[in-house]
Amino acid sequence: MDLKERVKDSINALNLPLKCFLGYLDDKHDPELRLQMLPGSNVIEVDYAGNKTEQYLMEAIMRGSDEGLINQVLWQITNALGDNDFRIISKDGSFVFLTLEIASFPHPTMADTTGTITYVFDFKITVDTFEK
Repeated sequence: MDLKERVKDSINALNLPLKCFLGYLDDKHDPELRLQMLPGSNVIEVDYAGNKTEQYLMEAIMRGSDEGLINQVLWQITNALGDNDFRIISKDGSFVFLTLEIASFPHPTMADTTGTITYVFDFKITVDTFEK
């Protein structure tokens, strides 16, 4: 399923001052923006043909030394993903987008002694997937 890739592409289409990548922070760039799939995703419903409605928990995480930039970027992403008109389309036909719900607004989770700050925000995305 190409769900993570399509969400990442929609974030990168916002023309932010940095690119979003999949996976965990690697501490090689300042600033750094990542998209992660979180544990706790679940199946909401399964029909007789094996098609499923599934909800995935995702997190945008940004780390850097410029807290103002981090706030600006994450709020821009939050506003775009939380818009009622937000849609994504699978390129491989593996899912059909249903809804996206912002679960937490951007907030700091860590600051270290070098002045680097980490912010995150979480969201839930619900899709239909199909038995092949």
